[in-house]
Amino acid sequence: MRELREELGVDEKAVELGPQLAERSKDHLVGGREVRQVERYFLTRVSAAAVDAAHATQPDNIRETRWWTVSDLRAATETVYPVGLADLVEAVVEGRTPALPVVLD
Repeated sequence: MRELREELGVDEKAVELGPQLAERSKDHLVGGREVRQVERYFLTRVSAAAVDAAHATQPDNIRETRWWTVSDLRAATETVYPVGLADLVEAVVEGRTPALPVVLD
């Protein structure tokens, strides 16, 4: 919920958070120290009108937002993280929500 507000300007009242679908861990340097970042991915539905970058408090250099179909994700020439996102989204769209969070690269 915090990330939606900080990076996309979404008011948490506009979001009903669903189950956790996936998780990804990444080790990297922050201020010269090694840290482990753990990302958790949840199912939610958000209207396009609820995304308002003008209200983002920490946009983290986000240059663009857009809505992607599964076909768009698979055909993207841009790098899309996490690896395996298209497979996960396709499974959810087809009604195959994982019983336990899957691990993504």
